[in-house]
Amino acid sequence: MKTLHKHSIQVLVAFLTLFVFQVNAQTPPNPTTPISTPTDLDVGTISSGATMVTVVDGAVLFYNPATNGPSITLQASTDDGNGNTFSSYEWYTVAEDDTETVVAGETAASLSLTSLAPGYHKYRVYGLADFGGGTITCQSDEYQDIILFVLSPLTVETTANLNGNPQEFCTNDLPATPINLSVSDITADYSANTNGYANPAGSDFEVTYAWFAVSGGDTTNPINLSNTTDNYDVTLTDPGTYTFYVEVEYTVKTDDASRDYVTYVGNVEDGTGNPFEVTINEVPGAPTLTIGAVTE
Repeated sequence: MKTLHKHSIQVLVAFLTLFVFQVNAQTPPNPTTPISTPTDLDVGTISSGATMVTVVDGAVLFYNPATNGPSITLQASTDDGNGNTFSSYEWYTVAEDDTETVVAGETAASLSLTSLAPGYHKYRVYGLADFGGGTITCQSDEYQDIILFVLSPLTVETTANLNGNPQEFCTNDLPATPINLSVSDITADYSANTNGYANPAGSDFEVTYAWFAVSGGDTTNPINLSNTTDNYDVTLTDPGTYTFYVEVEYTVKTDDASRDYVTYVGNVEDGTGNPFEVTINEVPGAPTLTIGAVTE
């Protein structure tokens, strides 16, 4: 059987090589900030020669530390839509500069991927079809890419601003200008991804916030502070000693809260690594008067 293989042809003239590169080479993903939808991440499928990605929501994946990253199966079509049936396939990973690296040993219509690191990934597939009763196999010049993005676990940093107040006060002497807690930074870690793509910063993503207080160390019954912004004014009035934390979640890919690894927690600390505490003391009642010693 004779196979005409796109990547073994060495006789193209320089001009034709340049022309093919300019037509077929894809640009890296181009995210648009703030990132709130898969469209903003520029993920999905894109064919050779195309300039726009067809957005695929499922191309955005959560990172699960328990599995060292998500698994996904890519499925190629059985034909090209013009009557040519593929007999096998060639799969490639594609770097930021459009350099292809063959996925060795993968010639089936499906490609199973596991333990994907946070950040961008691009995969490319070519189809091969048999002709002449199977004596000749031609590989497509055209291809299709898919761009995936794995959401990094977020690190949430917080700041406590006392606004001139003590951290302990009484219920009848609440601060006129409350203590303010805020999210000071959100970072994403892509260090495990070595394919060269420029990944967005954690602060580039739109996220949701939920603030909580813990009274007396009772972490099983946190108090929902009903605040959804990136900062919270401490307006608690009930006596007790409180610590605080904020939960942050991506909006680009939502979840039903059944998976704890999609919620990222920032504990409010005091600057020394200890929990930031606010203590509200109960106002004592009035003393009781009785008659003591009497001298007449």
